[in-house]
Amino acid sequence: MTDINRPAVENRTLWEQANRAMLAKSIAELNWEELITPRCIANNQWRLSLESDVLYRFSAWRNIWGQLVIDPNSVSRFPGLSGCCARQFYIDAQKELGMSDATLGNLLEELANTLMADCQRLAKHTLPASRLIQLTDDDLQVYLDGHPKISANKGRLGWGLDEFEQYGTEAGAKVQLLWLAAHRQKCQLALSSNVREQDLYKALLTQEEFQRLEQAMEAQSVTRQDYLLIPVHPWQWSHKLATHFAAELANKNLICLGAFGDGMQPLQSLRTLANAERPEQHHIKLPLTILNTSCYRGIPGRYITAGPVISEWLSGLAKNDTTLAKSRLIVLQEPAGAFYPHPLYEQINNAPYRFQEMLGCIWRESVASHLAAEENSVLMSALFQKDSHGYPLICEYIHQSGLSTEDWLERLFTATVIPLYHLMCRYGIGLVAHGQNITLVLKDGVPERMAIKDFQGDLRLTENNYPEQEGLPDAIKEILGRLPEKYLVHDLLTGHFVTVLRFISTALAEQNFAELRFYRCLGNVINHYQSAHPELNERFKLFDLLMPDIERICLHRVRFQQGYDDSAERPLPALGTPLKNPLFLAQHEDSPHQTSKDIAS
Repeated sequence: MTDINRPAVENRTLWEQANRAMLAKSIAELNWEELITPRCIANNQWRLSLESDVLYRFSAWRNIWGQLVIDPNSVSRFPGLSGCCARQFYIDAQKELGMSDATLGNLLEELANTLMADCQRLAKHTLPASRLIQLTDDDLQVYLDGHPKISANKGRLGWGLDEFEQYGTEAGAKVQLLWLAAHRQKCQLALSSNVREQDLYKALLTQEEFQRLEQAMEAQSVTRQDYLLIPVHPWQWSHKLATHFAAELANKNLICLGAFGDGMQPLQSLRTLANAERPEQHHIKLPLTILNTSCYRGIPGRYITAGPVISEWLSGLAKNDTTLAKSRLIVLQEPAGAFYPHPLYEQINNAPYRFQEMLGCIWRESVASHLAAEENSVLMSALFQKDSHGYPLICEYIHQSGLSTEDWLERLFTATVIPLYHLMCRYGIGLVAHGQNITLVLKDGVPERMAIKDFQGDLRLTENNYPEQEGLPDAIKEILGRLPEKYLVHDLLTGHFVTVLRFISTALAEQNFAELRFYRCLGNVINHYQSAHPELNERFKLFDLLMPDIERICLHRVRFQQGYDDSAERPLPALGTPLKNPLFLAQHEDSPHQTSKDIAS
């Protein structure tokens, strides 16, 4: 009998644990997006009544953001089921969520994939926080539970069990890339001024492997003069490129050379891979035409030429600006990018964007290449990750540092929030600073500095040109998104405060560090920075982080309303009612705010 690849979901304990976590997260985030309205019936006891005549009960407290923090083990459904079923909840709440049957069916598939990945992660997730913080940034990402706001955060539509185990982050498997020879007249290549093509290949190929690749080129009469070498993900090749680009292959505009190079480790975004054998080498970002979290994960060609120029410019700012130089900001440069447009789909103005982004790559510096011997790094999203006993990693870092929680947070905000805010106020730059774009660098557990990345799509400029932007070519400015200041500020308020700090402050509150103290500390750091830069007072008014209310960005609403139909552009978030800004509340402690947990500091 042929051996069957058995998924971790066959372990009932893991299946129950994954479902309970997803159900608690779903109720919390859908309530935060104002789609469902649980009622508090007693001290920290809640009830959610649905139009389907199904009732859910659970224990929870409401944090300073108005988010319910739910005990997963407390959730019960009436009428009961034989076990916890997170997907059943979405059927029960279909009317409240406003989903069509078609959308609900597709969502259930995304949720099933997420549960499969979560069970696989939980099967490995047995290390205590004290051991997890000793892992390298790349290795730690195997244990992280993904996007904190989206319930189906490992949806990966288009993948099955084999792909999850071969290419999923949580699997920890190594991937050998395929290489295509692409005729130079058919593709685009952008290089930083100090980078040679040969340097790019060395990041992925040892000398011995490169010699093997050259032999394959010679066997197919491929010359470097006429062809560019492009690495591709093996799944993308077998499921998309071999069919969609068949004519290009037949005409020898593309030639598949085979699999070569070091083992590459998929990181949290799946399509970015680190060199598992030589971690200091560049990361590679590749298209994966699967629907994951909110969109298809391709690489848009319009940003390829911008990447090297933007990252060189930012790197110059980091070195020459006094405030940024003092913070020792690391800019993870993107020294090269390549893109091969599809000759047919590019003729269709409003073809679904997934067809326009299938073949390309971006080389990006690794954090490891910037670290001193005594430093280590961690994604910001890892700070609120908990070990198998429910203990947050941030608490272990604080313990390792020997600092008080308040002193540690002051160093964290100085190393991260201040450089981001300075880029915005001085240069009119907004970086969507979510937990994967920001990497914290520590020394003996103490926050020292940060690294920023992803400048192709997650970086925008002010609508009006600032004099400080003059070093950036106009052609690049035209490619980037331009927003009025009142919208650009949300790259920090929403991208970082809501998406990262909301979860960090909650994790600390569960360990009895009051949320008001957390945001008062942040406010003090911001006030200190502003006092040191009176020349930016007018800009501080434009980029007001202490405003009473901020926008509520809703991600689930978009999927429920738009469904899974193809579109020419990526979906945009929806807006809910305004949020009370915890920074404002912390500066005005007498202001009413919702909290139902007595947190002792």
